[in-house]
Amino acid sequence: MDPIRIHLMITHLPVFGLFLGFFALLYGYIKKDKGVKIVSLAIIIVAMVGGWIAFQTGESAEHAIEKVAQVSHDAVEEHEEAAELTNVFIMVLGLASLVALFGELKDKRFAKPTVIAVLILSVISFYFIAHTASLGGEIRHTEIVK
Repeated sequence: MDPIRIHLMITHLPVFGLFLGFFALLYGYIKKDKGVKIVSLAIIIVAMVGGWIAFQTGESAEHAIEKVAQVSHDAVEEHEEAAELTNVFIMVLGLASLVALFGELKDKRFAKPTVIAVLILSVISFYFIAHTASLGGEIRHTEIVK
């Protein structure tokens, strides 16, 4: 499979996975449902791993897409720069989610504040992920260009 196809397939995971994981975690937190919190933290972790993979495959996709006609080099560069910042948030959220998951599994006192931190980081990270995804969409979908 070519790098562009791999990159495009995996990029949906952090967007939709984080969206689903956030609302499931919020529900689990409000209802004090440990099982829901554990599953939603696992969803967020998988979504963030997907985000990391998307970032890693981006460089190969960039080299391949530059050979395609009618692709704006500036749009690719803007997407890449946004992805670099987004990757920082993905890594932080992924690590925080791992800590929160450990806390929930082991009934640690730090579980509740860590889950709250994950909820807050999820909102912030989702903004960056959605922005980066939108910029990526503009590379080939000229109908959504500003």
